[in-house]
Amino acid sequence: MKISAEGKNYLDQILADSEVKTLRFFGVQGCCGMHLSVAIDPVQETDTVQTIEGINVAIDASIAPQLTDVKIHAEEEQGEIGLVLIGYTPTSC
Repeated sequence: MKISAEGKNYLDQILADSEVKTLRFFGVQGCCGMHLSVAIDPVQETDTVQTIEGINVAIDASIAPQLTDVKIHAEEEQGEIGLVLIGYTPTSC
């Protein structure tokens, strides 16, 4: 997993205002299997933690294989900035 300069700048701003300083990726069971979720959350027992570009990133083991070649990026769309996972292909039914 990598983080673009835009992704790092955006996450630095978000994490500066948060009590929790970890970006956490985890799975949520859905009708078609495990779906990816992301939040600013405390590390859980099943997570692997990496520091990428100075950002603490926790990844739950259930979704780790889906994030191997992913880059966290931030983009603006219609005046709103949000995270984009470049290289992530969601599972579907």
